[in-house]
Amino acid sequence: MPTKPKPASDDCASCKKTLPKSAFMRCSQCKAAYDLECINLSSQRFYSFYKLDKKRRDAWICPECKNKTTKSSTPIRPVLSPDPNCNITLRVKSVTPTDAYSDDGTLHEDELKEDVPDSEMKMFLEEMRAVRTEMSMFRSAISDLTSTIKSLNSRLDSLESRVDVLEASARAGSGEPDRSMVSKLEETISQLKLDIEEREQEALANDIEIASFPETPNENSTHIMLTVAKKLGVELVEGDVVSAQRMGAQRVPGSTAGAGAAARPRPIAVRLARRSQRDALLQAARVRRRLTTEDIGLPGTPNPPRHFFVNERLTRHHRQLFQRTREVAKTLDWKYVWTRDGKIFARQENGKARHRVRAESDLPRVFGDGAVGVAK
Repeated sequence: MPTKPKPASDDCASCKKTLPKSAFMRCSQCKAAYDLECINLSSQRFYSFYKLDKKRRDAWICPECKNKTTKSSTPIRPVLSPDPNCNITLRVKSVTPTDAYSDDGTLHEDELKEDVPDSEMKMFLEEMRAVRTEMSMFRSAISDLTSTIKSLNSRLDSLESRVDVLEASARAGSGEPDRSMVSKLEETISQLKLDIEEREQEALANDIEIASFPETPNENSTHIMLTVAKKLGVELVEGDVVSAQRMGAQRVPGSTAGAGAAARPRPIAVRLARRSQRDALLQAARVRRRLTTEDIGLPGTPNPPRHFFVNERLTRHHRQLFQRTREVAKTLDWKYVWTRDGKIFARQENGKARHRVRAESDLPRVFGDGAVGVAK
């Protein structure tokens, strides 16, 4: 295929103006030279992408040569025919690297196609769309949850005010309140409290808790999480861990286990980017029930190895209820008490029905009258 001959002068092949001393591009195929404005190339991109890499600059192909084999997304500015009656010069806006994103964070695909292979570009764009969709769904879910909690809190405040008015009226002797109404209001308040606790637990759907893992000064909780995941056989990268930190105030040695005893390590609360990652870690932890710090390889890891546990993260209400349920089950010789997706279940033995425990008032229903007053 014949190529366009090299111009006799160093003028721009498009606008015919004299080229700048160094800020221009020459096609590696047709040898024609163009100034940066005619090929829509910003000076920032030229100096950072081409000027510092001679090999990349020498391999540059002008859009006209690209059009001979494939349709180009960056056309050359057309040559303006001289018109003595027209004093207007048409300009094509240069695109800088920051212009590849719009105000709402949307990526302009055509700004990156020139220097990135199609396969990598396609994978990158698909990943960006998936992340954007997931973040949008996450924001929507958080917004709905927040609205629901606000509504429940408002209803709860209103009902508590009505109860206070009725009780004050009874104390003042202005009449005996309707006991059935009071009982109904109290039942409604209890139900609303349970609903609020459930919503708070749902907000921890992506969280896990690492308990009894040794605590050392200046430790990196995120690095601990990644190391534990590797030990469990689950692949995580740093970007998968939204947050990781020890919970509660630092414990003083001897404050809980007697003088001279080592302080019990605080649990590590970890929030992951995806629910599927949390489920994979919990499933792997159930398979490997006896996890130890052996082969962890972290600074300050104790020797001999110590056991630690990976569990679902529970709210304070659910954690206390779970502990209370375990105490009652142990006293009455029930074999199984466990949590799943923040819900507490109990089963007397294999083959028996499972029972869900939502509040302490459910214990007599689940364990029978023998649960009343047990392990108080």
